[in-house]
Amino acid sequence: MRGPVLVCFDAECRGGAGEAWRECADVLYGSRPYGAAEVAAVSGHLLRRYPGCALVALRVRGGGRVAVERGGARRSDAGGGGVGSLLAFAVAAYGRLVQVQEESGGVRGAAASGGGSCRIRRVRRSTSGAPADV
Repeated sequence: MRGPVLVCFDAECRGGAGEAWRECADVLYGSRPYGAAEVAAVSGHLLRRYPGCALVALRVRGGGRVAVERGGARRSDAGGGGVGSLLAFAVAAYGRLVQVQEESGGVRGAAASGGGSCRIRRVRRSTSGAPADV
């Protein structure tokens, strides 16, 4: 099985993913809409706290979605909908991130500004669908 590990980080998520899942997430997303002013603070906090996370996807209050990459690049659209449409947006944004990373030789984020390197990892999965290397 291929694809990013998407994990909800907030308390409103049904099923309540634990800390171990958040630590192995490629993409973290929120279930509730955030104010435009909150997006930078929330995404920055999550990307600092979870260094394995490549992307944070959030719904924006009033409509729209935003995906913030490690290194600060942002992708956004005016699409609405609930968590399901946010997940589709996040998967597409992650796919573009992986494509750019592969085209540029694997260096993204801090490395682009001279501060180190960050590589998107491909996760092996167990038969249950959980990451096998957790």
